[in-house]
Amino acid sequence: MRLSRKHWIMIVFTPLALLCDQITKQMIHSALEPFEEIVIIPGHLEFILVRNSGLVFGMFSGRLGGTATLIFLGITVIALGIIIHLFFHTENKAVVLPLALSLVLAGAFGNLIDRLRWGYVVDFINMHAHLLGKERTWPTFNIADLAITGGIVLLVIDAFKPQFIWLFNLISGRKSEEQGSGAE
Repeated sequence: MRLSRKHWIMIVFTPLALLCDQITKQMIHSALEPFEEIVIIPGHLEFILVRNSGLVFGMFSGRLGGTATLIFLGITVIALGIIIHLFFHTENKAVVLPLALSLVLAGAFGNLIDRLRWGYVVDFINMHAHLLGKERTWPTFNIADLAITGGIVLLVIDAFKPQFIWLFNLISGRKSEEQGSGAE
């Protein structure tokens, strides 16, 4: 049986993203104590070990106990079902949708592995930006979170691809297919 493009994308990118996530988390977990920092770009980026026992962005941290693991196990099972359904209903030559699904799958499994292994998710990327005269700090996150976010962005792009093409054509002054391509 010859594998299609979508299968190769899933086979390559899911384990690659999951491996990057788990290796970086292990490195941070081994190198830092909780809330210890390594400054990467002063005032903008540091690595800091945060043990996230809560939900997304640390919500309800310390108040859910083992419930958070059960909630995320349920969410991961539901996400897996949706991903499998979408994957099998995707064209074999598709690129964006299988890549998006691979990233979401890897991210979901990466954070689930943390919860099962340590009882919490290892977050470590801490970013700051100076906007409108104030310092803004994004909640601490990890590679799995980046994979999930990137996958969702790709899903949106794929879902609205015709609108993006139309907008690009409008901005660039090209005629869209709806306007016709006959001689003028």
